[in-house]
Amino acid sequence: MTITNEGTQAVANDVSPKDRLNGARAVAQALIDNGVTDLFGIHGYINPVIEEACRLGARMWHFRHEQAAGFAAEAYGRMTRRPAVFFVSASAGMANALSSLSQGIGTRSPIILLVGQHGTAGDRLGILQEGYAADCFESVAKWTKRLTDWELNSYWVRKALVDSVTYPAGPVVLELPLNNQWAYGDAPQRKYVPGQGALPVVPMTQADPARIDRAVELLHNAERPVIIAGDGVHWSDGSAEITALAEYLNAPTGGRRTARGVIDERHPLALKSSFRGPLLRSADVLLTVGLRAGELESWFETPDWPDASRVTYIQAQESAEDVWWGLDSEVNLVGSSKLLLRQLLDGLRECAGSDAPRERPDWLQTLATAREKAEEARTAYLDRVTDRTPIHTKELAEAIAAEANEDAIFIYDSYQGSLYLTDAVSAIESGQILDAGPRVALGQGVGMCFGAGIAKPGRQIVSLIGDGGIGLAGMDIETLTRYEVPAVLVILNNSSWGGNSLMHDDIQPNIGSWDMTPGLRYDKVFEPFGCHVEHVENSADLRPALRRAFDSGKVAVVNVVADSESIEASVPWLRLKIGEFYSRGIDDLPDAIRQHFRVLPAIEILRLHKSAADNGTQIPMSFMASLSDRSESELIELADKTSYRY
Repeated sequence: MTITNEGTQAVANDVSPKDRLNGARAVAQALIDNGVTDLFGIHGYINPVIEEACRLGARMWHFRHEQAAGFAAEAYGRMTRRPAVFFVSASAGMANALSSLSQGIGTRSPIILLVGQHGTAGDRLGILQEGYAADCFESVAKWTKRLTDWELNSYWVRKALVDSVTYPAGPVVLELPLNNQWAYGDAPQRKYVPGQGALPVVPMTQADPARIDRAVELLHNAERPVIIAGDGVHWSDGSAEITALAEYLNAPTGGRRTARGVIDERHPLALKSSFRGPLLRSADVLLTVGLRAGELESWFETPDWPDASRVTYIQAQESAEDVWWGLDSEVNLVGSSKLLLRQLLDGLRECAGSDAPRERPDWLQTLATAREKAEEARTAYLDRVTDRTPIHTKELAEAIAAEANEDAIFIYDSYQGSLYLTDAVSAIESGQILDAGPRVALGQGVGMCFGAGIAKPGRQIVSLIGDGGIGLAGMDIETLTRYEVPAVLVILNNSSWGGNSLMHDDIQPNIGSWDMTPGLRYDKVFEPFGCHVEHVENSADLRPALRRAFDSGKVAVVNVVADSESIEASVPWLRLKIGEFYSRGIDDLPDAIRQHFRVLPAIEILRLHKSAADNGTQIPMSFMASLSDRSESELIELADKTSYRY
């Protein structure tokens, strides 16, 4: 069915030409006209729109909980770079959508949340399921809109779809009162051009040529260049361009978060996080492309990033809003990563008068040495923890990486597990490794597995999920089995929120337990859902169980009794509590707390110090020295080496 400016309709599926246009049908038709094929959610006051969209050929995926549906939409949108439509009902259904939209605004995933709402005549009268999504979701959406004029429904739907994928991508919320959906008449859909057949493509922009020339000059003269790509390169589909630039410059190049894999991490020039530190500290020119500043990137500040007095920064961003003015960049570029990377490569070839790659044998040897040392450290660590009971999380992560296909999609949903899995896996394309982004949700893995399965049918999908996460989202494993969307869900079962390795009795004693009932058999819980299930307690059984799970071709639940039992795994919690420890004073901290600091490398002590400063608490270095039983002069010397301003 096509809605024209004159309000007439043509036949599609079982829709009769005599069907008159109403608000719900206008929304549904606009979704279909603009390329929407999949709808994720739970029914309710939004049903008129969803029923019309399904009549027009959309596929509706119905969940057990709105949170899982939203996470499915988030993964689908992030992987396809297309708008993902997520629908919920009023009030409580709406409220359950908050966590997934919070993740989506952090990961910049294009999500359209359609919220059914009571009729406007019931506003502020205590009508059944009263709630106002346009107000509730303002902090987790690019914009929100309550649709009250049904003749503009098509316009607002198309605008939402286009804006959701316009960089920076992100969620948009449309709230549809019942009387909007029920309204009908012969009036045309105003401010809407129908029949275009697909979502309008937003034009990409190049960077300022004069700034490109300056960046080309710096890169041409560089002896030790490094390139770090962020999510912007993924969203602009700039993988081929950044790989070509890396190969021409012979520059070590890494991708971060969703952009891991923009350069295949098996590539000789690939720079993974496990060994990027030595290269960053030795670089003379550092090009960041589409990489947002934030806590996950330590705001490009020392001790993790070199000070601008020691390296020349070129910062390239997709939009002016992403430029991090706290970084002393020699050049700031704004434009589509895909296009500006081409500009840089063309400019470098013209500057050199040659298409031949630059020769940098010494620099490439530095990269190779750093990679070898990291691999040796990884192997040595694994040797130390193999064959433990419970299974060490490091061994579990390495086993998952070894048994999964090279192009498997990995989804993180384990606080402790992600610390180990991130170094174990390698990405061969962007969007292959999906984390929770800077908002750091929990319980997202099951829903994201579903969205990934719809986005990339036939691909192997695996999620490492903590027992905290599975408790929040486990019932939607039934959704996976009902729709036969195969995924391997590995449950890191350590009977604890955050893991026993965090030694919460040391860090926060006498508050009661945050452990779960020990020995829970999640495999038995989910076996009646029709899953392939495995239970693993011994290292020797781990890889065979994973192999059977992957080979089953079904939704598989692998319950692994695991932990890290490594005190250094408590670092993320120490970052959260370092200011509290300082406020309590050194004499109030028992040895059980201080032992967590003694085992940390000195660089981690500086990071903890910076974490407190980032949260507004300035801690004397003398306190950090006393806490970790290190000399203050040692920490100050390291701070000077890394240009860390304390």
